[in-house]
Amino acid sequence: MEQTSQPALAQIPANRRLVDELYAHGKISHEARAYALDFLYPADKWGIWISRLFLAVGTALVLSGIVYFFAFNWAKITPLMKLSSIQGALFCCLLGAYYYKLDRVSGQILLLSASVLTGVFMAVFGQIYQTGADAYQLFMMWSVFILGWTVISNFAPQWILWLAVTNIFLGLWWDQAALPERESEELIFVIFAAFNGLMLTLREVFVARGGAAWLDQRWVRILLTIVALLPLSGPLLVWVLESGGANNALKLSAAVGVIGHGLLYAFYRFKVRDMWSLAAIALSVCIILEAAVLDLLASTFDDVEILMFLLMGLATLGIFSLAVLYLRRIISVMEADHV
Repeated sequence: MEQTSQPALAQIPANRRLVDELYAHGKISHEARAYALDFLYPADKWGIWISRLFLAVGTALVLSGIVYFFAFNWAKITPLMKLSSIQGALFCCLLGAYYYKLDRVSGQILLLSASVLTGVFMAVFGQIYQTGADAYQLFMMWSVFILGWTVISNFAPQWILWLAVTNIFLGLWWDQAALPERESEELIFVIFAAFNGLMLTLREVFVARGGAAWLDQRWVRILLTIVALLPLSGPLLVWVLESGGANNALKLSAAVGVIGHGLLYAFYRFKVRDMWSLAAIALSVCIILEAAVLDLLASTFDDVEILMFLLMGLATLGIFSLAVLYLRRIISVMEADHV
């Protein structure tokens, strides 16, 4: 007789939904339910998150104030004062990060502040001495200088900052140094997709091996998935809207976009099974389908705009309704498998 495989107890996630289901079926008492919820969601957890939120917002406001201070009072500040004040703030941030250690949020925030001030110092230095360097070189050196801090930080926002700086460097380098011909401009989508896809892959590998618990946060995966989807969706949108004038570089980028969407879907549908990432992929596909329908209706009902907008609205309802129904079906399957 064939036996159905039951999931191991360690594979069943402990969350509010499971506790409520056990209580609804009479498996646990009211006191046990209250104790389980207090254990899973302690009362002081919100206080910790609020304090960290205020710390992050305050740091962002202080750093923004420093940047705007130099921008607004540029002509009134001497070069020595500009460089010495930024270096002093940078040194204080590094000293604070060393004092509080990188296993505390305060130390990690101070190291992140030092990374931001490094870019501010390089920009001010370039403006004072008029080095003549292109903008991509500033972001390239900024990325190189903070890479060591990023590696030892074990702090997800620090990695996000490094990824943002590096992406800007790649875009500016392609435009200012690579100087692509018109027929190969769209290959920048492939470069962005390869780089951000590699970062997402490394994140999943490190998390799967259990060596990067600080990366095992859902918002990090969602953010990296969205960043990887943007260069995959871009060429597809351009190809759909300008299919008549598509060159070989655009066709290659669009092919990479299709393959990338397929790989991301297969990985988060069958391997990791993350619903938020699947929702981001579904949204990307819906936008591409919307562009295709819009292009079709615009060419068919060019003279009757009212009818075109009416049909476009109906198509939008249909596309997103099908996407929601499909995602709900996947949720049901995941719940049945205790994912």
